Amino acid sequence: MKNNYFSIALLFIILIVSISKNVYASNVISVTDGYIRASIPGSDVTAAYMTINNAGDIAMTLEKVIGTLSDRIEIHEHSMTHGMMTMRQVDNVTIDAKSKVVLQPSGLHLMIFSLKQKITEKELVTITLYFSNNTKINIQLPVYR
Repeated sequence: MKNNYFSIALLFIILIVSISKNVYASNVISVTDGYIRASIPGSDVTAAYMTINNAGDIAMTLEKVIGTLSDRIEIHEHSMTHGMMTMRQVDNVTIDAKSKVVLQPSGLHLMIFSLKQKITEKELVTITLYFSNNTKINIQLPVYR
């Protein structure tokens, strides 16, 4: 009987900790100024931009992005190499504690490949951002030209 109460109490504590962790994370990470570029006729590639804010006391890392508009969304970075602008995929982006990272044209951004459909201006597109410590945030981004 004691083991049964202990097991129930342990499960309850684990449940509370996991719920509070997700609530904390969603209150700590916020996304502002986000948008997706409308798709160009004849192209199945576009980009998304945003500012990711971390109000927390620990660094958070954006590790993966998914959405229904494409099976392939990657984090990319523009940089100057030998006087030429280059773009490369990066595995993740760390947002330091009490800081922000701006995803913008000619810098860090999301590349969206193999669009499943044309994306037109004034739509809202939902994507999910996956961060370190198993945090995920669903966001809706407007589509602009």
